[in-house]
Amino acid sequence: MQYKTKLYFLLVLLLPVLSHAIDKKKAKLIVPGRWREVARMLPDSTLQPFTDTLYIAFLPKDSFSFHHRKGFIYEGVYTINEDSVLDMGYGKYRVVSRKPALMVLSNQKGIYKFEVDKSDTSEVILIKKEDSARPVTNIDVMIGKWTVYKRVADGPRTVDQSENIRSVYITGPSTDGKQGYIYSGTDADNYPSWYIKELGGGQTLNCDGRNPRTLIVARCQDGEMILEEEGMKYFLKQPK
Repeated sequence: MQYKTKLYFLLVLLLPVLSHAIDKKKAKLIVPGRWREVARMLPDSTLQPFTDTLYIAFLPKDSFSFHHRKGFIYEGVYTINEDSVLDMGYGKYRVVSRKPALMVLSNQKGIYKFEVDKSDTSEVILIKKEDSARPVTNIDVMIGKWTVYKRVADGPRTVDQSENIRSVYITGPSTDGKQGYIYSGTDADNYPSWYIKELGGGQTLNCDGRNPRTLIVARCQDGEMILEEEGMKYFLKQPK
């Protein structure tokens, strides 16, 4: 009986510790809301002028969207760890402070202050119905630089920025056999992970480089392009 009593008290003492360990493993979330950048500083707190205001919206669960003024709208899934490091795939920030009306983020480049955004900041980007897409029979109609502004997956998946497409640069036929380049979220601007070999049958972009890759061109017209790959859709536009 005495042994059981000691065991009971030991479990009572351990419960708070176990509960804390379980809580730490739970995904941290940010209360949904829209934020507008109002001040930008260097790491030494020197104020910096800026015109590319950043807008961030935290959505239900762990989704987000953000864009710079007059820029593309990027969407995805974020994570935030116990050290308050916010990872949105496109960039990482440390959450220095977050109050009901003020949020402060920082990274190696600087410090960013945000206030609650009550304006209509986001421009609606419409994608026409895919059944109206014209056939893509020549890679020449795809020539140019394209930036991904939205990704849509057909189910939950782990975000791997080394595989996620960030941008595409189509050059067309060339003497070296490379007709374009594909950049991941971790690639430097001068070092793409893949190059495009050809636009093959079935509107497929056959690629090589870090590993073989095949993308389906679901749409390319009116300054918009949609690429598909194994349950993931990439929506791209050409910067103006």
